Amino acid sequence: MRKVLMVVGVVAGGALLALAPASASAAGSGHTVTSTQNTHGQWTEQDVNPCNGDVLDVMFDGNMVQHVTFFPASDEVWATFTETGKVQATDEGTGVVYTGRATAWGNFVMNRQNANQTFTLNVMATGSDGSLLIAHDNGHFALNANGVVTVTFDKLNLTCG
Repeated sequence: MRKVLMVVGVVAGGALLALAPASASAAGSGHTVTSTQNTHGQWTEQDVNPCNGDVLDVMFDGNMVQHVTFFPASDEVWATFTETGKVQATDEGTGVVYTGRATAWGNFVMNRQNANQTFTLNVMATGSDGSLLIAHDNGHFALNANGVVTVTFDKLNLTCG
């Protein structure tokens, strides 16, 4: 699930960045442009159970907020998202149904001097067999003005059982 959410964050940030130049030219220079998108409801995805490698069919019921701010007269952009809600995931291999909550947060910041992205994920779910799936993931990378990665890490704490 964390890989899917991280990819969603990167793709969403990239999509927002792709829209920035068009909006910037329409807004003119000297303005700050912000955009916020709220999503409420249910969506599905497939992921991998980090405890056993099986495919998980995931139903997410919650809210997501995406926000971007950029400055048309400069090269600076800030983007962030938060996604939180109820999770129901069925393990295709074992048939165990996990229910619980998940929250993901991510940000992306870029200017001509540097860029960075940070991501956190928290999942707490109980299986229909009484097992637990608890995960906390924190990842970060930073680039300097030459596009060289100066910091990168991904710290996953996982409880299975």
